[in-house]
Amino acid sequence: MVVGTEEVRIKGIPISKGVAIGRPFFFTLAELNFPEQDIALDAVEEEVARFRRAVEASKNDVIRLQKKLEKEGISEATQILETHLQMLCDVVVCQEVEEGIRDNKKNAESVFSAAVKRCKAKFLSLPDLFFRERYNDVKDIARRVLGHLCETGVNPLTQVPENSIVVAHELPASDAAEATASTVSAFVTNTGGATSHAAIVAKARGIPCITEVDITLMEGAKETDMIVDGCQGEIILNPSEKTLRRYRRRQLQLESYFKHLAEESDLKAETHDGYSVSLVANVETVGEVDMISQWGGSGVGLFRSEFIFLSKDRLPTEEEQFGVYRSLIEKTEGQPPVIRVFDIGGDKFPHVDSIPEESCNLLGCRSIRFLLKEREIFKTQVRAILKASHYGPVKILFPMVSGLREFEEARGVVKESARELAKEGLNIAEKVPLGCMIELPSAAIMADALAAVCDFFSIGTNDLVQYCLAAERGNPEMSAQYTPAHPAVIRLLQFIVTAGKEHHIPVTVCGEMAADPRFVPLLLGLGIQEFSVALRHLPVVKRTVRSTSIVEAIELAEEVLQLNRDRDIKARLDDHYMSHVPHETADLS
Repeated sequence: MVVGTEEVRIKGIPISKGVAIGRPFFFTLAELNFPEQDIALDAVEEEVARFRRAVEASKNDVIRLQKKLEKEGISEATQILETHLQMLCDVVVCQEVEEGIRDNKKNAESVFSAAVKRCKAKFLSLPDLFFRERYNDVKDIARRVLGHLCETGVNPLTQVPENSIVVAHELPASDAAEATASTVSAFVTNTGGATSHAAIVAKARGIPCITEVDITLMEGAKETDMIVDGCQGEIILNPSEKTLRRYRRRQLQLESYFKHLAEESDLKAETHDGYSVSLVANVETVGEVDMISQWGGSGVGLFRSEFIFLSKDRLPTEEEQFGVYRSLIEKTEGQPPVIRVFDIGGDKFPHVDSIPEESCNLLGCRSIRFLLKEREIFKTQVRAILKASHYGPVKILFPMVSGLREFEEARGVVKESARELAKEGLNIAEKVPLGCMIELPSAAIMADALAAVCDFFSIGTNDLVQYCLAAERGNPEMSAQYTPAHPAVIRLLQFIVTAGKEHHIPVTVCGEMAADPRFVPLLLGLGIQEFSVALRHLPVVKRTVRSTSIVEAIELAEEVLQLNRDRDIKARLDDHYMSHVPHETADLS
């Protein structure tokens, strides 16, 4: 498509809100050519040293970029780069490349790129989109190392003109972080998702971003005015003067909205008629804990422990895990973090050598059933958590529990580990609360029985919706079927909350449903008192809670429970949201 002079609108998927007006800057990742070359025997060690220098230079790049972001106060993006730094410091990976250079007597570029290709095959075999996107971090780091090996130039995003809208097939996280915020107004990409680290960096920097855009439609648009509407997922080429005026006004409205969100971070998470809730965060690394309070949260509602070995090809030792959990507990300063035990097996983490292989099946041997089968892996983790409990309160959460037997077996492993540690003379907490993650319909139906034996519930709505409706999350063909607004899902939630109330145990919602401001009033009305969401969602959830009346929320829940069609539930929730909650989608007329 060659852009003419008429106003052209192109749709995409919004992943970072905001409005930008500028001109496109087409960004293409440089292709690095590294033909395989034989290395003379007496030159092998120098080739190994050259690889080490490239890795060291890459580490320095990341540290420099971290310092830059710290000065900008963008701690979430800084933590993402910490993940990159940990990957670069991975001794196992570096040793593999060095041994490959020595064994094959080939140049560092070819040996390193072969290792990256093997890593790619492992990551892309994961059916879960969230984990497949983590390969982009590996690719990002690899490109940086190869760039130093090939001695390529600087990142072009550091030299773009003012008011540039970066248009790219894909955007690595480090490039999004490297871009100068004063010159880059927005990102438009062909690929990428809301959970990609590039998207998270864009959100942290307040840069609008739209993905899933056919960028070939923008051919010839280099000197064309462009509007990016990161709220609606729309790109406008050749906007008319009338359209420009509307969107300039829209920019001012959004600036005011985001300013108010920031100002509310220190306020209580309570409805305007005094009903208090707990607002906590889902985190992947210990470093993220430092950012919770500034985003308006009060603790860790879900620590995804499997991320401590995401970049490794082995499981961490008991001592390595103990160090992570102790640091987590000490950082939370008396607010007990909820550590979810390894959610692995089946479709997750087949790249870890010590995890037995199985066909990637969402209904396979995964999560708690995997851990009960592989007792040594499970016990190693439980012992590490219990040892760390000496340094502060902590809770343990079992994922994918289907019924009483699995919970009781898992609880037995905890008791057995506690007895072992006592015999070894180690001090641990007298009581570590044990919780069930309710994400299977069977667990939801058995919620009354489970609530009688466990200390808390955490509802994983992502999987609960998926398994309840037999609609695979992330499968484009199932997007219409996968909906948390289905009446069966709402009724299961009511059943779970009721069971929790009857047995006086707290119930948390930690899936994407808890982060959607349209569902927050409904969840409040059903009786949810704790929301655990990603850091970037904390301000919006808090504003929604503070804009809601608990009395009206209960009435809304009662009304929704009488509806039998998901479209009617969606319409009712949308209507309540638009009329009760201050939001960013203001009128553009």
